[in-house]
Amino acid sequence: MPSLVKTALPRNLFGIGALFGAALPLSIYLSVALTILGLDKFHYVLAGGKRFATFPNAATHLGISLSYLFLVLLHLIWLLGTPYSYHPAHFKDVLRRVVIFLLFALIAYPLGNDIYLYLHFGLMNLSHVDPYTTPAGGFVSGLTPFVDWKQTSTYGPVSQLLFSISASAIAVHPILAIYLFKSICAIAHVFNGYLIWNILPPLQRGKITTAYLLCPLLLLEQVGSAHVDVFVNTCVLVMATCLVKQRYVTAFLPVWGGFLAKTIPIIWLPLLGLFLIRQQRWKQLAIALLCSLLIVAALSLTVLPSLQSWRSLLNPGVVGQYQSSLPALLRASFETLQIFVPGFLPLGDQKQVLLKVARYGLLVFATFYALTVLHMFRKPAYSALNLMEAIGWVTLVLMLYSTSWLMPWYVSVLLAIAAVIPTAQVFGLTTLMFMVSSSAMYWLQGDAGLRSLVTLGLPTLALIIGSKLFATQMVEAKGGDRPPC
Repeated sequence: MPSLVKTALPRNLFGIGALFGAALPLSIYLSVALTILGLDKFHYVLAGGKRFATFPNAATHLGISLSYLFLVLLHLIWLLGTPYSYHPAHFKDVLRRVVIFLLFALIAYPLGNDIYLYLHFGLMNLSHVDPYTTPAGGFVSGLTPFVDWKQTSTYGPVSQLLFSISASAIAVHPILAIYLFKSICAIAHVFNGYLIWNILPPLQRGKITTAYLLCPLLLLEQVGSAHVDVFVNTCVLVMATCLVKQRYVTAFLPVWGGFLAKTIPIIWLPLLGLFLIRQQRWKQLAIALLCSLLIVAALSLTVLPSLQSWRSLLNPGVVGQYQSSLPALLRASFETLQIFVPGFLPLGDQKQVLLKVARYGLLVFATFYALTVLHMFRKPAYSALNLMEAIGWVTLVLMLYSTSWLMPWYVSVLLAIAAVIPTAQVFGLTTLMFMVSSSAMYWLQGDAGLRSLVTLGLPTLALIIGSKLFATQMVEAKGGDRPPC
């Protein structure tokens, strides 16, 4: 990811001190503003006030969303505008540099209502109510007024265990339970940084590990708002560690662990299996398949005993709903056209068109996945890092072009992948721009069309420009016009 430093911007474009001086007050403001908003919202809803999704008014909306977006842009300027000049001897040296920002993220109250849903599911587990067959709306707890999604749980047993541990503190106070879960997420985020430190070579690890731990999106979404995606990042980084060390059978276990936290890692399993076929590692493949079957059998006999339970993990509640995606952009276009051309397209026909577009998006993903597999077997040499990049690309394509419901924190797993393959420059640049566009979602939440356009358009533009830019540089380097980057 930071290998882009050598080509994207001049070195030392901005002084590090100036960037720190701007980031520190913004971070303090954001942490304080989120805490005030969250606590006010908690007591307001608890007293019978009407629940609201994110921001109660325009002033709070602009203050929080813009300060967050500015922090992301400052981080990007530092990342692309400074060289690999920081070479700490130990991981604890990195921690000392970032601890103040980690503390602000830990203090900040979660933005949004997902944390209440997590703890609500935890209470269901503690009451021996199956969250995969009983909808969240079918169980009443003290957190019911805060729960937006009334469907069955989409989070796997690993997440459910952590929900339950945290929910056990609700008997003392719900806010204690929230900060208990946030503390678990903060520990996981630091551990993820440690995994990146161990994977990367010495000359790269200082800058990239620091960039990862300081990333505003990860601090806000994974530590501040405590989204379970932090555990998916842990699993993908453990998988990368196994692949680098050629422990291919072991690499299957963190993928399953990621799936048992949140569903998306399931799309990585076939690529990992095909990689072993590509390497002709038949014994390891057989052991991995046996382990996978045992995991499925164990889950089917315990926490996921029915097809309904497994189907719940696929998030059926968002079918027919559109957020920051191609169908959402198309729906916003329909709504605009309806203003200027009354009766342009009946609502029923609009829904049918959107459903077809969503299906075509899945077809795009399936086609890209097939081409990725074909490339795996046609490429003369295919390493573990090539596999990690392939996993990154299929995940990015799924999110950008094939997912109808896209949230600001979904990009976080791509940041973990980009961190361990810094030589994949096009992927790194595209992911960074996806990070920026995801961060802008809060600012643009009042305009579904513009939000979708920016969310998809910025990383797509980066993909197009980056492909041409780095391809040209490679040609020049091979021709001897300049040394390779």
